[in-house]
Amino acid sequence: MKTMRLHLSALALAVGMLFSPVIQAEEYDLRLHLTCRGSGTATRSETTYVNHYNQRTHKNSTTTAQTSRKEDFEGFVVVELSDGRGRIKLPEPMVPPLNTRDNGWFKIHDLVVNSDEITGTVKVNFLNKQNLRIDRRSGFLTIDGGGGSFSGQCDAVDRDTPRRF
Repeated sequence: MKTMRLHLSALALAVGMLFSPVIQAEEYDLRLHLTCRGSGTATRSETTYVNHYNQRTHKNSTTTAQTSRKEDFEGFVVVELSDGRGRIKLPEPMVPPLNTRDNGWFKIHDLVVNSDEITGTVKVNFLNKQNLRIDRRSGFLTIDGGGGSFSGQCDAVDRDTPRRF
């Protein structure tokens, strides 16, 4: 009985390996440095101070009004993938004053890399999480979430290329 289970397990493993995608050496130790140029929309909050004269009390008072609006921008995104981890630099209009970046970089969480795409999430702050997707065939990047959106075209940067200046 144990021998039969062992044979069935080995058969299932062999069939699984046969139908699973081939992992290329490039995918196993993937190191990518991408620069992505594009445009996006960010939510901007504005505070306005309103002065008001009260006829009844004959005094001035100041109140504040908060408004938010969508702002279009152009910019760059930098993505680095190495050793199964990723990090990203977002365009400044997408970064709120309270954020989780470390020396300009945000960590890419839930990173998934396959032959067709790279996906993950970027926790910008405690309220804002952005979804990241990069199509590996076209090089098209999209980022969307609560704080805005960005889309652009990515190019791989060879870190061993000599500097231009």
